[in-house]
Amino acid sequence: MARRSAKSRRYKKTVFKNGLTLLTERHPEFQSLSIGVWVKVGTRHEHPREAGVSHFLEHMLFKGTENRSALEIARTVDEVGGDFNAFTTREYTCFHILLLARDAGLGLDILSDVVLNSDFNAAELERERKVIQQEIAMVEEAPEELVQDFYFEVIYGKHGLGRPILGTETSIRRMRRRDLLAFFRKHYRPEQTIISVSGNISHETVKKKLRGLARKEWPGREPGQVSRKDFGFERAPKMRDGTWWIKRRTEQVHMVWGVEGVTYSSRDRFATYLLNLYLGGGMSSQLFQEIREKHGLAYTVYSNLSSFVDAGVFSVYAATGMKQVPLCLKLIEESVEKTKRDLLTEDELRSVKDNLKGTILLNSDSVETRMVSIAKNQMFLERVVRVEEVCAMIDAVTAEDFRRVARKIFRHGKRSILLMGPNPTKQVRSKLKPKILTQYSK
Repeated sequence: MARRSAKSRRYKKTVFKNGLTLLTERHPEFQSLSIGVWVKVGTRHEHPREAGVSHFLEHMLFKGTENRSALEIARTVDEVGGDFNAFTTREYTCFHILLLARDAGLGLDILSDVVLNSDFNAAELERERKVIQQEIAMVEEAPEELVQDFYFEVIYGKHGLGRPILGTETSIRRMRRRDLLAFFRKHYRPEQTIISVSGNISHETVKKKLRGLARKEWPGREPGQVSRKDFGFERAPKMRDGTWWIKRRTEQVHMVWGVEGVTYSSRDRFATYLLNLYLGGGMSSQLFQEIREKHGLAYTVYSNLSSFVDAGVFSVYAATGMKQVPLCLKLIEESVEKTKRDLLTEDELRSVKDNLKGTILLNSDSVETRMVSIAKNQMFLERVVRVEEVCAMIDAVTAEDFRRVARKIFRHGKRSILLMGPNPTKQVRSKLKPKILTQYSK
């Protein structure tokens, strides 16, 4: 049944003949077990008319199969004290279940059932359409989240990375059952799927319980291989640079300042993780200290790194008053210029390394975190990256590496700045000269 296996003390991998990949990492010290089904489909694989379909499918796979109703799925997991959830990103969708290792068979059976046998009941679909429309409405009233969606749309345009994960009210209203089924059968295929398991269970035990998913063909799927292009993958465009303003009736101005980041597989990713942490990763970070503690300009300020298979975005978010916008942006620029100009001291570099390694080591005690880690490493790197290896790569970053990466990412002339708030004053307009995006006004 299996055609290759990677052996190690804890981590094992099998690729079945149908293309399905199984990853397990055994942890006998835990009673808990985390199982994830990862499908390599997200917002970037959708055509414009399909906006939000990946997320809609995420919801529908909880809504009943040929064997279980939506209530039965929920009740079965609740009865063993488990937790069944899912999330959709711009590049993948994950369904994950946390339960006791003794209930592994139940968890694998439910996950297999929803992937193979979901029935997309018409009444459930209509109810879930309303739920998603309410979810979209919630984002409309959450400016911190909304401005991030707008930011990706502005910098990536019509490319799939630029579309909101939830879709739009219009696209969700127009979506039909046949659209969901067609997308489901096209993308939810064994060669596009990873099963990731972490906890107290053997690899061989999981293999035996995956007979349904390991069979040659899945119901309703066309036989044969599908190309990357047919799956809707298009290479990411370069980020648009510029300054834009979206007029909204908010109390504050919500801003996202950003530049090109690094891909998930970049050799510079650990230096960039450290740079992100140093600039805006916590209360001791440069941006928090400068913008909040020293100048009192914002309650919330942080930096963020979004990495994709072929692109990346390094961004800073802050919310401040209209009069403080120019100063806030000036302090962001001064902070990044400092990283380009000055070498970190040994103490500064050691401190930010210890921070990152500490976070990684603490999270590694969670079976859920380990399940996520081995799956993402397989998707983006096609290999396991052990915690010890990650810490070694962090330790290998030098102060010169840190500054080199800062100079590479924060090069002059390439800034993408989006501001969302009330109509900008003349003073702010004269200093920033933003392009007013009227199509987003509300």
